Amino acid sequence: MQWESRAARTRLRRIRRMERVFSNAPIYDSIFRNLSPRTLVRLSRTCDMIHDAVTHFCQRAYNINRHLSRYFPDPLSFRSLQARTGLIISGSSALQFLDRSFYLDIYCHPGHVYEVLEWMESFGYRFEPHKYQDADWRSQVSADWDGTKSRIRVLDPLHHLLDEDPIRSTRYSNIAEVYNFKRFMIIDEELVELQVQVIETINNPIDTIMKYHSTCVMNIITFDAAYSFYPIATFEDRSALKIPGSRHRPDVLAKYIKRGWRAYSLFRPGDLARPYESPFLPNITRWVGDRHCWTVPLDTSGVELRRALSGSSEQFSWDPSTQSGWTLLTKPSSLANFKVPEMDANLVATTIFRYSYMIPSQSLSLAIRGWACSQAKLYHGLVTRRDWTWFDAEIPRLRELTDVEQVT
Repeated sequence: MQWESRAARTRLRRIRRMERVFSNAPIYDSIFRNLSPRTLVRLSRTCDMIHDAVTHFCQRAYNINRHLSRYFPDPLSFRSLQARTGLIISGSSALQFLDRSFYLDIYCHPGHVYEVLEWMESFGYRFEPHKYQDADWRSQVSADWDGTKSRIRVLDPLHHLLDEDPIRSTRYSNIAEVYNFKRFMIIDEELVELQVQVIETINNPIDTIMKYHSTCVMNIITFDAAYSFYPIATFEDRSALKIPGSRHRPDVLAKYIKRGWRAYSLFRPGDLARPYESPFLPNITRWVGDRHCWTVPLDTSGVELRRALSGSSEQFSWDPSTQSGWTLLTKPSSLANFKVPEMDANLVATTIFRYSYMIPSQSLSLAIRGWACSQAKLYHGLVTRRDWTWFDAEIPRLRELTDVEQVT
């Protein structure tokens, strides 16, 4: 009995010690900030007290309003712009938010560029044109975008070889234009120059992201969540898979290697033998926000959500980029028994959908296109642009048609 009593007192002391640690934010913050996302998730599952501590830590560590306030005095206005236009933060900007540091590149859907650039100027940012751009961005961007006309661009595959500008020559073929904006702010009593790049994509921004130089920068921030597409590789293993065909300069990937990421040019044998255990998930159908993503929900209090696209269109509040997907395929290499990665997705861009979407399954993309084609024939024969109906709200329902035979 005495031994049991001594053991009980020991357990009680340990519990009280743990309570003192995990009820004191300054203490547990100093512990949690050194842990990887996967370790935090595992730790949060041990007991209710630690779960609450991890939750409160994440709310502070991944405070998107605080992160954006470095660039915009009213971050909620920027996030409302995101909700309204589908604008996303990606590349090194999203990586640094998830890794708890700073930078900003924003990616814009076709037809929203004018609104976004006007918003940038209204918050004190000044357009800094490249040498091939006019001094006034309004001479290049139309406020009158017509989504009822075909938006598929046919590009000369050699056009970048004929472009003497070094910025354009390293640009992806699915980026329409890049607009640089700068402003000066006093931060911590020091004058700091802030730069924001607004990147106009030809299709859905996910199409551009799939052509990044490597997997470690495949992360996005929408108005309501942050997503990492390869979280275990990026944040746990600090590894990255190089994507062939990227037109990034070699020194761009070198920058991440110097920051501590290991880069691979080929799949490793274990990736191919056990794809579901591989952090790169080869040949597995992926969607933004699927169970393989690391998803950080963001507080949307004060964010003005998207309204219906027209009087007859069904309202939806989700971000258009979250309805896209891809597959990281394995392709033969020059070395026997090894495979190179290739990003694969099927573009769906029609006049019936306000936004374009990347669909990982060819059969599903064909089914969606077939449905959209039928709707387009109906509407183009009945109404004009002024009375147009957008059917983007159907995308999540059409995604459920994994068996194409259900479409008939």
